Amino acid sequence: PSKCTRGDCKRERCRPWGHYYDTMYQQRLGPFSRNDTTPFQFLEIGFFQGRGFETYMDYFPRAEAHSMEISCIEHGPREEGKWPFDNFASVNTKWYQRLLDQKRLHCGDASNVTFLHKTWTQEMKRPDAPPLMVVVDDGAHVDAHMAQSVFFWFPRLEPGGLLVVEDIQPIGEANKFRTQFLPQILSDLHYCGDPKLPDEPCFPTIQPLLASVHCEMHICVFGRNDMPAQPELSLDLSTMPNGALDLKTCKSFQ
Repeated sequence: PSKCTRGDCKRERCRPWGHYYDTMYQQRLGPFSRNDTTPFQFLEIGFFQGRGFETYMDYFPRAEAHSMEISCIEHGPREEGKWPFDNFASVNTKWYQRLLDQKRLHCGDASNVTFLHKTWTQEMKRPDAPPLMVVVDDGAHVDAHMAQSVFFWFPRLEPGGLLVVEDIQPIGEANKFRTQFLPQILSDLHYCGDPKLPDEPCFPTIQPLLASVHCEMHICVFGRNDMPAQPELSLDLSTMPNGALDLKTCKSFQ
């Protein structure tokens, strides 16, 4: 008990600082781990010190793996768009410089749509690039950042692709993703457009592409259907809409 970071939680599985993602990952990402799978692009949001990235590299032998990290931007005040703390990514001496040289570690704010668009158009959406199939958001664990990842990356996933959002636990900074965003995207999953009901898509850029939402404790996987990807989606339509974290703005909830 002395090692529990949240010892007062009534649910025992919440008391230690840990996750239970192993079954979810094996079930949903297992097919991408095969040696005979078609080459694909993988993006991790939140490199930190690279330990998770190394695990993904081992797990996805056929992936062209990319990662994003804010701590490797220019050092300086946040109000100047810089990073005032340590460069966590540089701790990984095995991968850090190699990934920078290969243009596969992208230093910037993964909630900034301009940065995302620049990375996508200049480094990832290349004529010789394999299809983008897997994106994992393990970044800031802030609800607005998590939602932004969905709005930018989900339409760019190829059919059958998966977007994983981790750390959807009941903490202040992430709560609205769980309580406001998820109900809306689940409504879109079941959308039919019945004119006799208040049945309209909450997220028009997501709903036509959505095949599934699979959630377990503190993690959700959003699955793409067989509709074509939208790699050229505009910057405006790739930006999180104002009502994404307020379900009352969706007509289906009014």
